[in-house]
Amino acid sequence: MPNPPNPDDGPAPDHRLVRALDHPLRVGFLRLLAERQALSPREALSFLDGGEVALSSLAYHVWLLAQLDLVEPAGEFDPAGAVPFRTTSKGNVALAVLGIPPRDENGG
Repeated sequence: MPNPPNPDDGPAPDHRLVRALDHPLRVGFLRLLAERQALSPREALSFLDGGEVALSSLAYHVWLLAQLDLVEPAGEFDPAGAVPFRTTSKGNVALAVLGIPPRDENGG
């Protein structure tokens, strides 16, 4: 019978990352970013949950994705107070884990 894995044998899994990818708003925002170069939470609202999501709720979930280094700001605040985000390399790995092909470098 094989020995159980030793937690000291390698990096510990980031359970926060697993939990982050378990929320439909966070996955939905990442999915939208896989199709676009950058997107603000305000712009994403109409695409998520039939437009029934509060901006404050989505902004929180995007903030959490940023805290986990899955997304990063992609520009300056616009006059309406929105900031666009893009996926990071870690975010692209998360997309692959979710089975979502990331946007290619040519914008496709």
